[in-house]
Amino acid sequence: NKGMKSDMIDESDAELLKNGFNLNDKFDYSIEVGKLSIKTEKEAHNLEKDIGEYVILNSPKVHLLGADCKAYTKNLLVKNLKNFIVPKGKILVVGLGNPALTADSLGSRVISHLYVTGGLKGFKRGLLDVCAFSPDVYSNTGIQTQEFIEAICNKISPNLVIIIDSLGTYNETRLASSFQISTAGITAGGALYEGNKPISKQTLGVECVVIGVPLMLVSKNPKTPLTDVLCPKNIDEHVKTCAKLIGDSLNEIFHRKNKLVHNIYE
Repeated sequence: NKGMKSDMIDESDAELLKNGFNLNDKFDYSIEVGKLSIKTEKEAHNLEKDIGEYVILNSPKVHLLGADCKAYTKNLLVKNLKNFIVPKGKILVVGLGNPALTADSLGSRVISHLYVTGGLKGFKRGLLDVCAFSPDVYSNTGIQTQEFIEAICNKISPNLVIIIDSLGTYNETRLASSFQISTAGITAGGALYEGNKPISKQTLGVECVVIGVPLMLVSKNPKTPLTDVLCPKNIDEHVKTCAKLIGDSLNEIFHRKNKLVHNIYE
């Protein structure tokens, strides 16, 4: 069996500080935000990550301190996502993962919270055109997820693709309480299937933003089989909370000024 690697940029074995990464802890509720820009192939090779911009937001008390902490976390998510998301034209949001597996259902659950306005043809004036779908996983469909998304992009020509996915971490304290934003793309099922195509600007021809939450604990030991991947005890509630935080953040960015959308969905 192939060992799984952490998806979190700050769990790379390389020394991130030399590449400009540091966590800013000047936020309430012990929240930290860190940013990293990987600009060259050499940096990408050293860090074993892809070229792109990365943001880490750690909110360790988001499941413990109630509505105020959640609202504060959401506001920080919105602030950081706005640096990557320009709400114009047509935006495609894709929820990766297997909806039948709780730890892998973040993508489809975020979609369920979105105000999808692409079908509101009678109210189109002034609305952002938001489309969304969950392609499920290769083992259930027999279709590579990247090919699925590429075909839809070729058909509807979005201005931006936003990918939501569950991630793996080496650190159990980060499960369901960290958020990673990246422009580097992602490989769906990369831990399970060799040769899967990355979902990225290079493969889709469209700007991509990936939003992920670590929901699976993976081992640093390459001999550890995939069946040893662990999840937090309260996984169902944790995934619900994270999905709502991301969905609400995207809705605010997409439709902040449009009361009509909020009246329709709320």
